[in-house]
Amino acid sequence: MRNTLICTVGTSLFNNLKHSQNKDIQQAFEQRNIQKLSLLLLNYESTDRLCGTEINSIASICNKGFLQDYIRLIFLVSDTPDGQEIGNLLKLYYENSSNEIKFGSVEVRVLQGLRDDDVLAFKQQGLKNLVREISTEVRKFSSETIAINATGGYKAQISFAGMIGQALEIPVYYLFEKFSEVIELPPQPVSLDLGLWLDNYVLFERLESEQTSEKAQIEAEHDLSSEYLKTLIDEEEIDGTQYITLSAMGILFNERSRLQFEKQETAILSLIPQDDTPPEKKQIRLRDDHGEDVLQEFSERICQSPYVKSVVNSLPYNPRQTEPIRQTYPNGKVEFVLTWTDRGLGICIQTTGRNIAETNSIALSLKKKLGQ
Repeated sequence: MRNTLICTVGTSLFNNLKHSQNKDIQQAFEQRNIQKLSLLLLNYESTDRLCGTEINSIASICNKGFLQDYIRLIFLVSDTPDGQEIGNLLKLYYENSSNEIKFGSVEVRVLQGLRDDDVLAFKQQGLKNLVREISTEVRKFSSETIAINATGGYKAQISFAGMIGQALEIPVYYLFEKFSEVIELPPQPVSLDLGLWLDNYVLFERLESEQTSEKAQIEAEHDLSSEYLKTLIDEEEIDGTQYITLSAMGILFNERSRLQFEKQETAILSLIPQDDTPPEKKQIRLRDDHGEDVLQEFSERICQSPYVKSVVNSLPYNPRQTEPIRQTYPNGKVEFVLTWTDRGLGICIQTTGRNIAETNSIALSLKKKLGQ
C-alpha cells in the first residue's frame, strides 16, 4: 500500500509570496515569518497558483488517489537558506490540523551539496545524497509504499529524481507549469548489467560504504579497466593523491542491481552447483585463537548452506570492517567478517562458486541470511 510521498523542493513558492497582492503575505514574507506564512496559505485552495508547485502537485497526487494512505511526507530541500526555509514552511503547512491533507509524519531533509553556486558540490555530493535518501527509504520500507513527486527543485534534480524512481520501480509524478493535474512520468531507459554488478559486487559495496577511497589501493585489489565501470566512478585529486568514489549514477546502478538481485536470487542460485555433503561432516579449520568458540558456532551455522563446502580457516581480526563480505575470489573462496563482534572475527569459506559472479551470488545470499 502506497503511503509515503517523497517530494523534491524548489524556491518558486518564495517568488509567488514575494509578488503576492495580499499585503499580509507581503509583510510576513519581508519579515520571513514562516509560521504566519503557513497560516495565511491555508486560507487559499491548495490548487491556487499562489501556493506554489509543491503544494499544487501534492494536492493533485492526493486528489487523484495515487496514495492509499497518508503516513509519511518527506521534503528533500536544497542546501541553501531559502531551501531550508521553504522546507520548514511546508512542514508547518502540512502539520496544521486544519489542512485537509494531513500526513502522520512530515520531515524536511537537507541534501548536502545540492546548491547552485558550487557545481562540483552539486555533482559530487548533492545528486549522490538525493540517490541515497530515496534508496534508504526503499530499503527500509520497500518501493511498494513510496511515490515520488519530482515537481520542485533544480532541473537536473527533477530529472535525476525521475530516473531514480524508474530505476527503483517507484512511480514518479510531475506537474507541468500550465497543467492542472500531475502526470506519471513514462519509464526512462536505465542501463542494467547485473553480470557486471555481480562481477564487481565487493568493489561497489566498498565504495558505497567508504564513499571515498584511494585509487591506488582500489586498483591493487580490483580491475577498473571496464569502460562501462569507469562511467560509474568519479575521480578526484586531493593533495596530490587520486581518490575515487561512486558517481551519482554509480550509486543508483548499485541500488538498482541490489534490488534486481533480490528479485532474481532464487533463479540465480538455482544455476550454481550445490554440495551434498551433510553439514555435520563439512570440514571446519580454525586457528587456536581468541574467539574460536564464536567462530566455531558461526561456522557450523554457515555450513548448513548447500553452497558452502568447508571453512578453510579463520581470518586476522578486522575491527574496522563494516561489511560482512570482506573479499571474494573466482575460485569460490569468500572472506566473511562477523562485523557485530568487537574484534571483527572472520572466516574464509570455500563455496561451490565456479567464478566470481557465482561466488558473489553465494556471498550475497550468506550475508542476507547470516550477516545480522
